[in-house]
Amino acid sequence: MRPVLLVAQSGLLGGAERVLLDWSRALERPTLLACSPGPLAAAARDAGLEPLGLPHRALRARGRPGRAALELAGLGRDVARLARRHRPAVVVASGVRPILAAASAPLSGARLVALNHDVAATTLALALRAASARSAATIATSRAIAHAAAPRAVVIHPGVELADWALPDPPPSPPRALYLGALVPWKRPDLALEIAARVPGLALDLAGAPLRDDPPGFAAALHARAARPDLAGRVRFLGAVTDPRSAMAGAQCLLHCADNEPFGLALVEALAAGRPVVAPAAGGPIEIVTPACGRLYAPGDAASGAAAVRSILADDRAPAAARERAAAFDAPTAARRFSELIEDVARGGH
Repeated sequence: MRPVLLVAQSGLLGGAERVLLDWSRALERPTLLACSPGPLAAAARDAGLEPLGLPHRALRARGRPGRAALELAGLGRDVARLARRHRPAVVVASGVRPILAAASAPLSGARLVALNHDVAATTLALALRAASARSAATIATSRAIAHAAAPRAVVIHPGVELADWALPDPPPSPPRALYLGALVPWKRPDLALEIAARVPGLALDLAGAPLRDDPPGFAAALHARAARPDLAGRVRFLGAVTDPRSAMAGAQCLLHCADNEPFGLALVEALAAGRPVVAPAAGGPIEIVTPACGRLYAPGDAASGAAAVRSILADDRAPAAARERAAAFDAPTAARRFSELIEDVARGGH
């Protein structure tokens, strides 16, 4: 039986990479994973999947389109080389750059499935639409992603195993919010600090770290802001966490701040842990957060975010509603839908 080749450019282990690993376990065919060295490769080995190494490539070219084009061409050559060597039935390109690279690469008879986790900017969205048109099938992990780049994509929301996220109630005092994500500008940890500054007595944990290729200035500015008098003593920087449950255990709510989050697996995980979610009213969170289990606020608006935090902390019914809402995002169902689609494509369908 010809295998399935999964391609992920990043060696990180964020939400998209964890979803890819979870879904890979449901595949009927032998599975190969190509990624660069890092936490994703280590997690793959722990799951019994020996990764095929890809060279590390910067996730962003920082205004250097020539460098970005070279990196994309190099990734395309890597995908073509692996397709020649392993003769997969299906190549699943996970993420924007793998999709663009694989769509233009010779795949030695393999059929391409584009797995898109990102809401792309306008120019990139046009390229993704073209790449999706050359794919046998496209999967989007939210309706927001599908609307931006692949209107005919199959939408599969990632899910959770509720039993894995059962946590005891957090300590009642002080009230604590958790920011969970990389310390990068688009995730807006700076906004989390400004929101916390407007909620007297609120403690804030930032669980995450800068990415490998990021300059140190942004993280340094976050530490400097947290040290100012209106926040001093209320903010903890936890660094990267291998298990989000350890960070969620002490928090009353999850504070999400990205202005346009594509989906937000961390939101679903928080709900499963009985932690209500406060998030911007844009992108994936609109598909996840209901008035019963959380609050949505105006993207980028610290005052609106602070009002949302105060409201959710005063809602005694929200933790139970959070668990109930998480049940709508079932991990086995999502993995089964993914596996069925891949098998259909491998047999010439879709």
